[in-house]
Amino acid sequence: MGIIRENLPVKGDKGEGKVTVLFNSGASRSLVRSDIAEGLSTSKELLVPREFTVANGGKIDCKYLCELIVEIEGKEIGIEAFPVENLPAPLIFGALDMEAYMIKLDLAKRRLDLSEFTGYMLALCIAVQV
Repeated sequence: MGIIRENLPVKGDKGEGKVTVLFNSGASRSLVRSDIAEGLSTSKELLVPREFTVANGGKIDCKYLCELIVEIEGKEIGIEAFPVENLPAPLIFGALDMEAYMIKLDLAKRRLDLSEFTGYMLALCIAVQV
């Protein structure tokens, strides 16, 4: 598991601001502290609540999702984050979003490795021959 912190511009449909973003390869999904989510974005109720297991083995129930735009290297990328109380950082950028945007962690230099980052989401397409 690797963790890198960056202060980045983040915005939603209600507001914007500089936010400390924790890029965490040990978190599968992106999470946002509820008070930050409330100021930036209108949360949407999920059809089915999600339950997450955290590092200490505890469970977190999420009933909402919010859309956020994070600016990295001048490119705006969209993520869907689950609002959660009491996070260790305002925004946790999870491994699935890092993988989708080809963002890597350079732990030796304690920074993001954006060598393959284009600002576009990688989509998996499987061609089936009939």
